[in-house]
Amino acid sequence: MVNIGQYNYLKIQRKTGRGTFLAAGSLGELFLPKGQTPDFCEAGDKIEVFVYYNSDNEAIATTKKPRAAVGDVTCLEVVSTNQVGAFLDWGLPKDLFVPFGQQITPMQTGERYIVAVYQDNTGRIAASSKLNRFVKAETRGLKNGQKVKAVVGEKSDLGYKLIVNSKYWGMLHFNDVFKPLKYGQTLTAYVKNLRADSRIDMTLEGDDFQTRETSLQQKIMKLLKENDGFCPVNDKTSPEIIYKTFGVSKKVYKSTLGKLYKARQISIDKDGIRLI
Repeated sequence: MVNIGQYNYLKIQRKTGRGTFLAAGSLGELFLPKGQTPDFCEAGDKIEVFVYYNSDNEAIATTKKPRAAVGDVTCLEVVSTNQVGAFLDWGLPKDLFVPFGQQITPMQTGERYIVAVYQDNTGRIAASSKLNRFVKAETRGLKNGQKVKAVVGEKSDLGYKLIVNSKYWGMLHFNDVFKPLKYGQTLTAYVKNLRADSRIDMTLEGDDFQTRETSLQQKIMKLLKENDGFCPVNDKTSPEIIYKTFGVSKKVYKSTLGKLYKARQISIDKDGIRLI
């Protein structure tokens, strides 16, 4: 069975001067242009292709990688609009259609929107900014500390909404934010707490805390030695400057300074830290 809007492994039926013909079950044979066929492949081999409908509503295969597949939630730019909807750049020749009825607010050319990619009841691949149709408030199957892929959504009074693994809503509270975040940004996050109501609190820091502290100690000591034993970043410095300087959260930085201080390797002063 071939899944439209997804990656499929299809067998090469035959190769010609123009390209390759792939066995696609009920869809018959799908043509793959010569320029997209790996040179080392022969008849009988299976290759990974993305299958979608072109402008003539014909199923075609491509080895090009779109920015999203059916079931994904991602942020895409609007390249054009008309009276029936908007069209998004998803990295393929045929733009991704967003019906007007699937837009929370009318989309504008040049703007970026978070959308869910889906297949409608006619089989057409489309997108929707009405995320609550596809992203659930309650979750099952995740574990505390689990590493996930997240998309940064709207900012609320508590923090940032995250779309977790294209399936669930999560909340990243402001006290867990230590670097600039942008709407639509894709990042790695971790499940901080699975609440009693099955909702998720998120964090940007995983369980490799000790490993990062060791690496950070080395960075701090190296910087001090290269700058006459002084660094203006102490435990009172803003999280943004700490992240810009060392690439870690304030929590990790303060913990590391504490250990260096107890080991009598540094002093922590009002204007910064100093090498002892």
